[in-house]
Amino acid sequence: MNNFKDFFCIFVFMDLFTRTLDFFYSKFLSEPTKKRTEKVFVTISIISFLLHLLLILLVNLKIINAYSKLLIEPISAIYTPFSFILIYEVYLLVFYLPKSTTIYIGKQYEIITLIIIRRIFKDLSKLDFTVTNLYSKVNLNFAFDLLTTLILFYLIYIFY
Repeated sequence: MNNFKDFFCIFVFMDLFTRTLDFFYSKFLSEPTKKRTEKVFVTISIISFLLHLLLILLVNLKIINAYSKLLIEPISAIYTPFSFILIYEVYLLVFYLPKSTTIYIGKQYEIITLIIIRRIFKDLSKLDFTVTNLYSKVNLNFAFDLLTTLILFYLIYIFY
């Protein structure tokens, strides 16, 4: 009799677990949710870019004080939307995990590339054009990031 109770409990638990997974899958990993999430993240990225530019304008007009280089150089405003796009790419990584291993691996390459591209825009705002030595630390970091991005783009191209 205990075996039947144990089997029944396991069956009920598995049924509940399966229904819960189906519910979360339909709510978070469905195609309509992916499209809505994409629209939300694109909107957030654009708004964050404009807000970052507004903050930079306010710093340049001396209305507010800035303690970070990210609020001084306008080119660094591109860093902000890339951060939100990176979060969306992580969502896509989870989205494609149960669907396709190949796309999942490609998304990993894309995330690494986005991280490097984001760092390029951060490094771009720090470039020092006044030094006569092209091999300064900041300039070399920028050059290495560019080279890494080109290699990653090529690898993604070959992979797909």
